[in-house]
Amino acid sequence: MFAPSRITIPLLLSACASTAPKAVQAPPQPAPPGWSVIGSSVEGRSLLAKTRGRGPWRVYLIGGIHGDERPAVENAQRLSVLVDTSLPPGTTVRLVQDANPDGTEARTRQNAHQVDLNRNWPASNFSQEGAGGSKPLSEPECRAVHADILRFAPSLVIALHAARRGPFVNFDGPGRDLAQTFVQAARTVDPSWHVLADMGYATPGSLGTWIGVDRGVPTLTVELDRDSSASDAWPALRSGLLAVLAASQPTDQVERALPGP
Repeated sequence: MFAPSRITIPLLLSACASTAPKAVQAPPQPAPPGWSVIGSSVEGRSLLAKTRGRGPWRVYLIGGIHGDERPAVENAQRLSVLVDTSLPPGTTVRLVQDANPDGTEARTRQNAHQVDLNRNWPASNFSQEGAGGSKPLSEPECRAVHADILRFAPSLVIALHAARRGPFVNFDGPGRDLAQTFVQAARTVDPSWHVLADMGYATPGSLGTWIGVDRGVPTLTVELDRDSSASDAWPALRSGLLAVLAASQPTDQVERALPGP
């Protein structure tokens, strides 16, 4: 009887390994007209940003950070049109289309490294526990947006999300009055909007803690109703955004400590 060679099994294993699927990288994406590429995601997708307006009230607006919060991330085109056409005088807006394009593609909260990008900031309460990553700014998406924020030096930061308890606005730093301004305008369209001062759970390493609490820049976390569609959420979101974009504060009322880590 023929005895198989001892190298048969290793050869077969080697052949199987050579045909195993590899991680797919997104093709390079040139920036559309009017946009710039500020960095790339884990899988190589471009992080796009653009600046519109001219004035001392500098608003940094993030269109989405969790890919499974669809009412936020699916309003990207409407946000783009809003900042192109409807900015009040004296306002400059820096719009980041999507801070987590891999998560948006996969419809996941985390990025492709399974890190929650809203727990990966260099905040005083950063923790390695949970999905915050091995260290602050371990993720390329957060590093790119962090550097872009420092360059822009905002007077106000707004990040769009969606929650089961939405719609509401949470605030960090000296943002209470601006949260109320947003909600009052949004209620003219949808009376269910409200201000939520405390999320009710810990948010270590969050954007709001880093830029709002630690750096003193007013920060609004705008939580749409997660069960609504992007189109249904848009009218109230638009009203709230326009109200805070017009709510310019004197520079000396905004406590900033930028640039820095």
